[in-house]
Amino acid sequence: MGYDYNKCISEIREFDKTVAEAELFSIGESVMEKKIYCLGYGDGDKKLFVNGAHHGLEYITSAFLMRFMREFAGAVESGADMFGYDVGKLKKGIRLFVVPMVNPDGVDIAVNGLDITNRYHRRLISMVGIHSFNKVWQANANGVDINHNYDARWSVVEKSPAPSKYSGPYAESEPETKAVCEFVRSMDFDMLMAFHSQGGEIYYDFDGLAAKADKEAAERMSRASGYPVRTPAGSASFGGCKDWFIKEFGRSGFTVEMGHGKNPLPEERLCEFYEENAKIILSAMQELVCLE
Repeated sequence: MGYDYNKCISEIREFDKTVAEAELFSIGESVMEKKIYCLGYGDGDKKLFVNGAHHGLEYITSAFLMRFMREFAGAVESGADMFGYDVGKLKKGIRLFVVPMVNPDGVDIAVNGLDITNRYHRRLISMVGIHSFNKVWQANANGVDINHNYDARWSVVEKSPAPSKYSGPYAESEPETKAVCEFVRSMDFDMLMAFHSQGGEIYYDFDGLAAKADKEAAERMSRASGYPVRTPAGSASFGGCKDWFIKEFGRSGFTVEMGHGKNPLPEERLCEFYEENAKIILSAMQELVCLE
């Protein structure tokens, strides 16, 4: 078993119930009409958007983000620091918005496999032509790789629906992509971070558009976490969430490839790399607070 949509929703609702200042709302729905939930927390003027699980096999990013939210709010409540960061100061300076699971349909396929009684799953079988999806599935319920569906040098990688790399019929064709884009457009975020797995790397640029300050911020995240700063190549260098954010708004966007190994990384391994990735978010928050 892995960290599927129902488990994520259970933790989201528990966080909303136990953290009085939390905001909980949906930014849209998936192909299969699952709500894409967002948690908000913090009091500041600077706004940071963090998301996870664009890809079905990368559900450990959702588990990580929910653990981070619990521990961050718990540290604020107790007045403790978190890995040396003054979280009380960060909460006062930042409004943090987290979408733990952008692609709930893809995660459920990756974790639980196909249900042949489900009309969406039967349609996928007819389009893709394979019957064992849970070990390979990265896309949404239309067979579109959401992280290739953003309008950032969008182009076709695979030519038809597939477990991964099919960028869709056009940019922002998918309800999940559109939900993220419309939310970002409405919120005027100062910074965006997209968590993926795996590789232990930080990306900060798209098409040479990132500023020198963005590279310096990535390098500080690197020193905090031990993750090197890299430049993605090939199909990983376009069409992604942070690529679109940098292109569209000219602001700081980062992709973090968390952990090492082969996807899907088991949820039990989160303890191995939780701290290093928590420090990346805390470092990003510190960047924004220091801009005040």
